[in-house]
Amino acid sequence: MRNSVLLAVFLSLTISGFALTNNICIGNLFFANNNPPYRDGSGHEIVFNIKNAQDPKVFLVIHYNDKLILKDSAEAVSKGKYVFKGTNRYDDGLYSLVSYDKKLYLNFILDRNQHFEYNLDTTGNVDNFSVRNSPENADMLRFQKKTSSAQKKASQWSKKRKEFEDAGKTDSAEYYKNKLSELNDDMVNFIDDFIRDNPDYLFSKMQKSYKEIEVPRFENEDGTPDYQRQAAYFRLHYWDNFDLGDGRFIYIPSFDPKLNEYFLKVLYHQESDTINKYIDIFLKKTEADTFMYRYCVDWLSYKFETSKIIGHDAVFYHIAKNNQLKGKCYWLDEDVIAKYQKRIKRLEPILIGKIAPELIIPDTNLSEDIRNWHSSYKIDKPYTILWFYDPDCPTCKKEAKKLCQVYDSLENIGKRNFEVYGIANDSDIPRWKRYVRENKYPWIQVGGNKGNIDYLEYFNIYEMGNPAMFIINKNHEIILNKRIDMFSIPQFLEEYEKLQESRNSGKQ
Repeated sequence: MRNSVLLAVFLSLTISGFALTNNICIGNLFFANNNPPYRDGSGHEIVFNIKNAQDPKVFLVIHYNDKLILKDSAEAVSKGKYVFKGTNRYDDGLYSLVSYDKKLYLNFILDRNQHFEYNLDTTGNVDNFSVRNSPENADMLRFQKKTSSAQKKASQWSKKRKEFEDAGKTDSAEYYKNKLSELNDDMVNFIDDFIRDNPDYLFSKMQKSYKEIEVPRFENEDGTPDYQRQAAYFRLHYWDNFDLGDGRFIYIPSFDPKLNEYFLKVLYHQESDTINKYIDIFLKKTEADTFMYRYCVDWLSYKFETSKIIGHDAVFYHIAKNNQLKGKCYWLDEDVIAKYQKRIKRLEPILIGKIAPELIIPDTNLSEDIRNWHSSYKIDKPYTILWFYDPDCPTCKKEAKKLCQVYDSLENIGKRNFEVYGIANDSDIPRWKRYVRENKYPWIQVGGNKGNIDYLEYFNIYEMGNPAMFIINKNHEIILNKRIDMFSIPQFLEEYEKLQESRNSGKQ
């Protein structure tokens, strides 16, 4: 079934009085486009004749992220006439002409030709608009007029259909239903032809990007839908209708929402290896345009480095190791690269799946007698919680009480499947001893800043701070490398075991 496009097509490009909900930021964009500069002195001269306009000044803005960035302004040279003229060239992209009181007048394209004249009015009726000496904007305007006409017909016919349905006149209602279907098919064909006939137009590429991916019907052997294969197809083909090698897409208002949908919804809760796979595929497509590549690498690095989701640090690690630390990010100076190197070095040993080293640390006796030193490996439970804390830290105290509640409740019903290896990060030995004596927590208590290795350095406690928590399985693999709600620990371990069973059954 063909997509219904009447509500999805770009119909509101020139609606007068449309309030700009985005803030307009004064200044240039954060970094320049990758388009080669024109050095023939042609510059730009764009004339806007706005019938009945009273604005003393109008503004030229461009979309970037969720903001509108102010690029230029022009005062009226005569009533309703505004001229943007200069020796430089604007970056290619989708621009908006905005009134003095921040109302949208027009969206238009700036491309290689930046000498043209646009006639419009304050009503937003595209039937009254015209453009001279700009083929792409002329075709874009033709598109707008077609879709505007279709929208009016759809509105009228939908109203007629409802009236006849309410009156019980099914034949007449069916007539308008068929008219709407024919109109929809006509618009689909028109858009498809427009995209095919103008493959290099930014506006054509935009229209193509609005088209939904058609997912084939995959079936299991019993004929039921194979939703896993369908989901995998959708993930792989999500960007098929986007030209990720065209940096102008960064200035399209729909691009950032698509990034958010794909990486923060479609992929967000996948395992890190799966996310890394699709990130590599995605970034490979952006490498044809260094501006696009830079934007996407920076965007992905920030999103996954700051994510609170378990395992996303491994995604950030993968991005940085294969991009920032591979010399691909030319815009980063040596100091920033050095920070990435330091960050990655600290992350690597504590990523989920890594083998945690054996910790041998003394208890509060602090003697050299090996009987008072405890190994994190010699624990008779399937899981070990490494609990790093500071005895004088309010959050540590609060979280330790919660951990004890979970520990005792599971112990009382015979279902405690973990041991806690509490590691005090405190050079004040008397204070630590007093903390252990007063709280009498039932788990292993070690510390005194002694040990077989510098465990604070290895587990990045200097950077992470206290409290910190890691969960290790019986094979000494890290299965959790950040603190979660203490009362969620049983559920986490249960889900982990289910996942392991699923993986093991899949291998058989």
